[in-house]
Amino acid sequence: MENNHSPKILLIEDEEDIRQSYVDMLDIFGYDLETAANGKEGLDLIKKTPFDIVITDLNMPVMNGLEVLRWVKKEYPLIEVIVITGFATIENAISAMKQGAFDYITKPVSIDHVKIVITKCLRQIKAKKENKELRDLNEKLSELNELKNKFITITNHELRTPLAVLKGYIDILELDLEDHENGEIKEYLSIASNTVNDMIDMIENIHDLSHLKNLSMQQHKTKFDLNKIIEKVQREIGILFEKRNLPLIVNKDHEPVYINADARQIHRAIRELLHNALKFTEEGQVSVSIKNVDPKDRVFISVQDSGIGIPEDKVDLIFEPFYEVQNVMHHFTSKTDFMGGGIGVGLSLVKELIESNGGELAVESIPGKGSTFTIILPKNNRQPGN
Repeated sequence: MENNHSPKILLIEDEEDIRQSYVDMLDIFGYDLETAANGKEGLDLIKKTPFDIVITDLNMPVMNGLEVLRWVKKEYPLIEVIVITGFATIENAISAMKQGAFDYITKPVSIDHVKIVITKCLRQIKAKKENKELRDLNEKLSELNELKNKFITITNHELRTPLAVLKGYIDILELDLEDHENGEIKEYLSIASNTVNDMIDMIENIHDLSHLKNLSMQQHKTKFDLNKIIEKVQREIGILFEKRNLPLIVNKDHEPVYINADARQIHRAIRELLHNALKFTEEGQVSVSIKNVDPKDRVFISVQDSGIGIPEDKVDLIFEPFYEVQNVMHHFTSKTDFMGGGIGVGLSLVKELIESNGGELAVESIPGKGSTFTIILPKNNRQPGN
C-alpha cells in the first residue's frame, strides 16, 4: 500500500455471501472496510463517514449502483467509485465509467483482480491529492510573489521622492560651499552626497528588478561600436579600481565592433559585471576583453577576475534576485570594499539585459581562483548608415 494511512472503503452489496467474501478479502489486504446492504444505506454512511473508495454493485434493490455513482460524484467528487457487475452486464459497467466510475470488478470475484483495481485506484487518489497540494502551493507562491512585487513597487515609489529632495539640497550645499575653507565640512558633505547617491543607485536597481519583464519593451536599439562602450565604462568605473589598487585590464578590438542592440542596456550590463568582479576580487586583477572572431557572427565580451570564485552548487543561484554567495550574516554594503555586498540584484539584471537583447550570459568559475562571465551577442559588421 503506497499511502501512509489505511484507506477507508465502503462496500455496497445486497448479496450477503458476496459481501462477506469482500470483507474477508479486504481484511487480508489490511483495508478499513464498512459495508451496506443497499444504496440508500450506503448513502447514509457516506454522509457520516469520510470514505476514500466506494465499491458498489450495479444491480441492487432500493437504489441501484448507477444511482449511487451519480449521487456520490455530485456530492463527494473526490471519492472514487468502483462498480461490481456480472459478465452479462459489462455494458452497464462501461456506462458507469462514462459517468465517473474509476473502474469495474466482474463477478465471480477474483482476489487478484480486486487487489489490482484497488491499488490502481489508490494511486490515482494519491496523485490527485498531490496535484491539489501542488496547485495550492503554487497559488500561495503566486500570492507571495504578488505581495513581493507590490512591496518593491510601493517601497521604490515612496523612497524616490525623499531621496530626490535630499539629493537636491545636498547639491545646493555643495555649490554654496565650493569655496569654503573648512575642509572637514566639505568632507562630511561629500560623504553624505556619496551615501545618497548609493541609495539612489540601490533604488534604481530595485526599480529595474521589478520591471524585468518589460525590458524588451523599453529598448531603443541602434548600431554602435562596442569598443566605445568599453571605453565609457572604463572611464566611469576606473576610479573605483584605483581606490582598491586593483588593476583593470582592458583589451579592445583593433577595429570597430558594431552590434545592433540597446547601447544603454549593454553599457549597464558590462558595468555591473565589472563592479561585481571588483567586489569579489581581493588581489590580482580584473580584465574585460572583446573577441570578434566567431564564424557564427557573434561577439564575446568577457569579464575575468582572480577573485573568490563561485562554488559549483551555487552557480545557478547567483542569477536569482537578492541572492548573495557570502553568508548574509556578514553582509555589509560597499561599492569598493572586498566582499562589500549590495542588494543582490546585479547579476539578475545583467542576465535579463543581455537576454532581452538576443544574447546569452555564460559563467565559468573555480572557487579560490576566480570567475569569467562572458556576454555573447549577435553582431552587425556593417558600418552605421550602410
